[in-house]
Amino acid sequence: MGIIHSLSADLINQIAAGEVIESTHSILKELIENSIDAAATKIEIATDSAGFGRILVSDNGHGIQKEDLPLAIKRYATSKIQDFHDLEHLFTFGFRGEALASIASVSRMVLESGTAGNRTAYRVTVEEGKVVEEIEIPFFEGTKIEIKDLFYNTPVRRKFLKTETGEEKKNRARVQTMAVSEPNIGFRYLQNGKEVLNVVPEDGFERVLSVYGENLRNHLLPIHSSRNGMTLRGWISHPDFYKSSRTGQFFFVNNRSVELKFSAQILKRCYGELLPSGAFPYAYLFFDLPREFVDVNVHPQKKEVRFLSEETITGILFQGITEVLRTSTPVEFLEMRRRLSMPIPYGREGETSGMGNRYGGPGFGFGQGSQLGNRQTDGESLIGPSSIEGREGYSLEGVGAGANLHLLGENLTKHNLFVPKKHYGVLFETFILAEAEDGLYIIDQHTAHERIRYEEVLRDLKSKAYKSQSLLTPIRLELTREEAEEMLEERHRFLALGIGLEPFSGGTVLIREVPSYIDPGKETETILDLWERFKQKDPEERELYDEMAKCVACRSAIKKGDQVSDPIIGELLQRLSYCENPSLCPHGRPTLIKLTRKDLETMFHRI
Repeated sequence: MGIIHSLSADLINQIAAGEVIESTHSILKELIENSIDAAATKIEIATDSAGFGRILVSDNGHGIQKEDLPLAIKRYATSKIQDFHDLEHLFTFGFRGEALASIASVSRMVLESGTAGNRTAYRVTVEEGKVVEEIEIPFFEGTKIEIKDLFYNTPVRRKFLKTETGEEKKNRARVQTMAVSEPNIGFRYLQNGKEVLNVVPEDGFERVLSVYGENLRNHLLPIHSSRNGMTLRGWISHPDFYKSSRTGQFFFVNNRSVELKFSAQILKRCYGELLPSGAFPYAYLFFDLPREFVDVNVHPQKKEVRFLSEETITGILFQGITEVLRTSTPVEFLEMRRRLSMPIPYGREGETSGMGNRYGGPGFGFGQGSQLGNRQTDGESLIGPSSIEGREGYSLEGVGAGANLHLLGENLTKHNLFVPKKHYGVLFETFILAEAEDGLYIIDQHTAHERIRYEEVLRDLKSKAYKSQSLLTPIRLELTREEAEEMLEERHRFLALGIGLEPFSGGTVLIREVPSYIDPGKETETILDLWERFKQKDPEERELYDEMAKCVACRSAIKKGDQVSDPIIGELLQRLSYCENPSLCPHGRPTLIKLTRKDLETMFHRI
């Protein structure tokens, strides 16, 4: 007797469920896509116990005819396609005919629907993939699908899923993403009876703000790029507004949310050094492509797609992003340029005119009491381009490192790793060329200043040397309700850093108190950046200080292209020489490269 046999229909459906249903958020995706395909203008979703207890999705779409209801839960039964040609010209989200059958095989399902022109609607009850009851119910137009006791007959599947809290976050993220993809549809979502999303039909930009928060309003740049009948539209963030993870990046192909790994890589390439290391821009990007150009039938959950020409897609993306970044200089960056072009009004040695920022410096955090006053000559601007051409070198003898030098350490001696004597200006608007007793140094002005600011802030935090200021007008953080609740649950962590938060209403959190080490005007970005880091891990107090110091250092350091005067360069090098670790930035990137006299003589075959 042979050992090969046909599988039962029930077992086939349960196996298919393992491919189609990743978790409860996968079920939400399938059901919401069916509602979208039914031309719904309003979709209501409810989940209990992360969806394991109950999932309900109802819409006001065109509904399902009575005779089609039993067929809807059969495998490979669909209204979306008729033949293979339809697969190449898909205008719908669902089409494989597996979803409802797979879901019904691992749950208890109730399917209700009514269509225009009828006096009654109909309900079918399904258990283990089989219809056990069909009845008439009062008329309504649309469809309601209720899923209960998910995985009750396949308990092994349930064991491999995350906790209910983790699944609820995934469910919320899924609904939010689908709401952004379809701004013309109203969405309402209840988790355990609590409303977590309620948006009305609106334009795409307002939908992004409604779902992900008003904080984005002034930080997004619009993108529109077309080529050969293909269009890229959407928004990316200013280079001065970013996250510490890719969780703010969303890509859609013909309004279908998909994973496009090459898009994240192109984003990174386009921004280049406009972003610090470990920073990721926000992106909400929509590709509108001819249907025959895209194959969406390459993944059971339709998370990935295949393009007829990936090069064309990457070309449109690269073109769209680079054009926007080239023509839309961020306000914060313009402000930095403006500050850098102004002379610093120093008075007598050890004094300033009171125009320093909260760290006491001219926008760089070098500290009040800088020894630059005795170096300014009549008509000489202390801030401006520093070129290497025709230079004999700018001596660092007598150049101070600021009154805040004590923040860099109790032992005020220079680190023997780096003791500069003079510098020769800046190469390529980025690299400082400096000379020391033991050789020639090339210093990255951004990472060097990052190291200085990092050590200052970290020492401030550890010694509690900073002061917190109460704001007369609090700063509003506009978040989703869930994010606001999660952030406020961590208030004690923020308070340990000198940041006072308080609830306001809905998803609004007020910043009432800020520490002196955060650059004025950077409070929102810095706190949101820190919050992203909190969500990724649960740092102990020392790690908490470290993360905060990195956040501040990233945002307050001199950037590539910032033109800095000779005295300021000298002060930066002096301060770097007092750092505990002058050779690396807080993220591990090098701040300087050294060429010894012997290296140079070897390179030129002198020895």
